[in-house]
Amino acid sequence: MNTSEDFIGQNALISYLSDNNNRTTKSYWRFLKKHRDIIIASIDITFTSTFLDNWKNLDNLWTIQIIKEYRENLISTEEYNEKENVVPANSSDNDHFISIKNQSISNSSHSRKNIEIPIKNHSISTENNSKNFQLINFCYNILQELDIKSNIHPFYEISNENIKNSMDLFTIISKLENNQYASIEEFEKDICLIFRNCYIYNDIGSEMHILGEELESTFNKIWTEKIDFQVKQKENLKRTRNNDTDSSSELVTKQIRILEQNKDKLVYRQVVNDAFLIVSAYENLVANNILPFIELLKTFLSTRSQISLSSANEPVLQAIVENLLPLKYCIPELSLVMDGTKLKGFGRFGYSDIFILKGIGNNNISLELKYIPLVGLIKNQKKKFNTNNLENLDKIIEKEDEKILLKRSYEYWSKEHNETKKITIEEILNNGIKQLKSYMNIISKGNTNDYYSSGIFDKRIKITKSNPNKLKGFVILVIGFRRILWKSVEEITSNYLYEKI
Repeated sequence: MNTSEDFIGQNALISYLSDNNNRTTKSYWRFLKKHRDIIIASIDITFTSTFLDNWKNLDNLWTIQIIKEYRENLISTEEYNEKENVVPANSSDNDHFISIKNQSISNSSHSRKNIEIPIKNHSISTENNSKNFQLINFCYNILQELDIKSNIHPFYEISNENIKNSMDLFTIISKLENNQYASIEEFEKDICLIFRNCYIYNDIGSEMHILGEELESTFNKIWTEKIDFQVKQKENLKRTRNNDTDSSSELVTKQIRILEQNKDKLVYRQVVNDAFLIVSAYENLVANNILPFIELLKTFLSTRSQISLSSANEPVLQAIVENLLPLKYCIPELSLVMDGTKLKGFGRFGYSDIFILKGIGNNNISLELKYIPLVGLIKNQKKKFNTNNLENLDKIIEKEDEKILLKRSYEYWSKEHNETKKITIEEILNNGIKQLKSYMNIISKGNTNDYYSSGIFDKRIKITKSNPNKLKGFVILVIGFRRILWKSVEEITSNYLYEKI
């Protein structure tokens, strides 16, 4: 150890961290790879328990010091918390690194080195798809278990020039790190190549030959257990899906039987007719035709009592619309993070009134609902009024020219300003269009995992990457119970698939 060093390898460690090249990919694993000469030169190379104790102590010391130096000398505390790429020390074999003593294969002697295999969550490209990520985890788990149950150290790095198709654990780990395995069969083939070379280039009965046989036996047992477990998982998943399909088929069969038995009863016929209207309106809506849905909404509103004209509001409209859509494909009040830089109550969050999943259709649909109570319109004409006055106004508005209707003034109480405000119906409609566009832009961004960025933040919906698809939107403005205005907004392309959980 250099006299200026507080611990073995300190100067090399600081030099490694101070290097500006590849600063975002620095890790304890890469430090060991680059400075393996320190490992060899600084430790008594004798294959004894003392050696193992010394190595574990130094291993823990380096891990702690690399974090300390990185924190104190190179990055601020805030940057450290967000971007740290150093693996913390831990006495647990599962959370730390697998200690490897490397021996070159030779019939006469074996030179030994101390290296480490990184655990499965070491620096791997985040661009791997989920299939490759699962493959890499599977292979690292096998290497970890293999190290715990047998002596894999002599097979870590092989430097015998006589071997034609050389293979060792260092090469396998490098291939895993660079995402070069397309299947677990390729990984298994490389592992088996290590055993085959061991048997070819080492005499039967030699130390290396025996170690190879022991390692192969352990590997085969671990491999069989892992593969069997995967097969059972797939079988259980398939069985669960089949059971769900069978249950669904049984339910449909039962429903058809009940309908057949009660086909002459008026109540059953009416329920079926209502269901067909809802399904038809939904299918047209996701095909970008809103008219059948508007007609269905008008029909439902026409059944409301005259007395409720004075109390109807947007929550009432929201509840009605929710009941006119298939539950499986409707997500009311979809939670969104609009702008993570703003405070709660000042534009950070938003809620899309109705988000409709396309199901078998072509488009996901976002609905913005606006309701104008007749009370706010009649106040401009009469200070005193009753339900009859409201019903008469409702009938007038039903047939009123749209241009005239849009110019009507609506009076409401503003909680924000603590005073009565006036606004035209046209302004309300335009505000709804603007609001809907902003919601659709956020929805098209997919998920957000926190409150500090923008995107969907709702546990009721599953979002995955997909081919481009269309996101369309409509503003539905209801006045009283007889008049409905609607406007479509420009469609947006989304690269996500939305599913209700």
